[in-house]
Amino acid sequence: MILESAILYIKPGLASDFESAFRAASGVLLTKKGYVDHELHKCVENRDEYIFLVRWSGIKDHLLGFRGHPDYKKWSALLEPFYASPPEVKHYIDIRIDSREQAEMELVKLSIPGSGTDAEADADADE
Repeated sequence: MILESAILYIKPGLASDFESAFRAASGVLLTKKGYVDHELHKCVENRDEYIFLVRWSGIKDHLLGFRGHPDYKKWSALLEPFYASPPEVKHYIDIRIDSREQAEMELVKLSIPGSGTDAEADADADE
């Protein structure tokens, strides 16, 4: 599974219109091969910044399948007028962590102060 992230900077004053256009454009994704799901989040600190997350079965589904499909032009035409700058797009793979306990053990191995997993280490860090 691939997680695509895109940081979107929207022209000032167009956030509401962008969100409406994004809802309309989202329908383009739903039928694409390898599409799993997507989310859009608005930044709290900067009202004109968003992060767009899309899960794909594989990277080719995004780069070749979606971007190579004629519907990509529809997607771009709906959203590009709102961008203050080109989106910053990156792709990520999942690193599995089996449980919270495993994650906490990994933090202890790294000896990260303030991780909340080792009371003694936290106390030492506070001194």
